Amino acid sequence: MAADKSTVGNAALWLCVLVSFFLRTAASSAPSCDVGDFHSLAIGDAMKFCVFLSTKPAQKMVFQAKVEESAQFLLKGSQQLAFGNMTSSVYTWVAKSHKANAYPLDCANHADVARRGDMVSCPQIYATSERTALFTNLVVNLKNGEVSSFAWDTSCSGCAPNDCMEGSKHFDLQNYIAGSELFSHGTCGQQLATCAGNQLSCDLKVFVTWAGTDRHGQNLLSAGMRLSKLTGPTLSSLFNTMQQGYEKALSKVSG
Repeated sequence: MAADKSTVGNAALWLCVLVSFFLRTAASSAPSCDVGDFHSLAIGDAMKFCVFLSTKPAQKMVFQAKVEESAQFLLKGSQQLAFGNMTSSVYTWVAKSHKANAYPLDCANHADVARRGDMVSCPQIYATSERTALFTNLVVNLKNGEVSSFAWDTSCSGCAPNDCMEGSKHFDLQNYIAGSELFSHGTCGQQLATCAGNQLSCDLKVFVTWAGTDRHGQNLLSAGMRLSKLTGPTLSSLFNTMQQGYEKALSKVSG
């Protein structure tokens, strides 16, 4: 883990960088995220997540972040896993620790959102046969310290139309088929040619911010730094800080 303090716009932002590795799940196993009891959270408490990739079989990585700490995660090896057995676009999704199966939320189905929206996230496009996502931004919404929902903060305002990756609201993990209903906002991608010789540039990167209230009713403000709030030089500054953080963290893991 590496920590760095940078000035983005007019705000000082602490960035906690973690480099983690995926765990392969059995081909016949349903995705799960039973990694300990969940408790009501206050600012500074650590929360465990599972992040999944829709490869065959699905891959899972467990990480934790502290409430109100803007954290960035590099999921090392995700590029190789995604393109090593790609038969369709690859999606990622996250889950909090819970006992039930952790299939991605069907965000085209209001009943599923109402039933499981506080446990798992919608699918988020990560890779296609032509592009990978530059960064993804996960917003964890808390209500009095309990997770109320997860949201992927996406936008293509910072890239050319040809680099905008459209994502489905539903991914059928059992049949590896994405639904036809798309999110209104896409995700900026980079062409696969940029991955050659630099796996770090195309491994999945997740920037985590927080919104809502903790168990003491204190407002969470880090979501004010979510990617859709930033444009131009401010967004470029954040991207550069993230990239430098990943390189520092990766060098410590490799060293």
